[in-house]
Amino acid sequence: MKVRVAESAGFCMGVRKAMDSVLEASRGNVLTYTLGPLIHNPQALKMLESRNVYIADNIDESLAGETVVIRAHGITLDKRERLSEIGAKIVDATCPKVLRSESIIKKYYAGGYSIVIVGDRGHAEIDALLSYAGNTGTVVENVEEAESLPRMEKVCVVAQTTFNSFLYDKITDVICKKAGECYVADTVCVSTDRRH
Repeated sequence: MKVRVAESAGFCMGVRKAMDSVLEASRGNVLTYTLGPLIHNPQALKMLESRNVYIADNIDESLAGETVVIRAHGITLDKRERLSEIGAKIVDATCPKVLRSESIIKKYYAGGYSIVIVGDRGHAEIDALLSYAGNTGTVVENVEEAESLPRMEKVCVVAQTTFNSFLYDKITDVICKKAGECYVADTVCVSTDRRH
């Protein structure tokens, strides 16, 4: 029997970058923390723990002066500020695609647009993105929620980078029909979408 590994197998670019960042930060067995699990892979987490990398679930004084890696999902502006306040050594491994989404939201929010983020409510990336809209953005998970939105004068729509592109297109069609002006950002990660 011949086994073929899919080209899309393995870590996506964002997780690979985060993994490289945490391995570099912990080089020489330096005690290192990640804010939340770096990846949803028990074997990878066990390997990181063997290299003195641990998961921090909360930001508190115990992280003062410690190396803290921000995982690919990013973190809220409040959490980023808190890490700076306590003097943590921050290694930002936020996925470049998430950083792009943050930048888009920041720009359009400053321009007076309503912000709609399509994705999984409560997901770390969604929470981070909401903070760039002054925590006033709206999260939409499905077509039904999009249909229940009020009419908006100007709206900017972004997707969680790991969201399904087919469903995102359906949802944005509904949202744009409810807006005078609608900007839809292409923020679904292509490599992650292929993995779906």
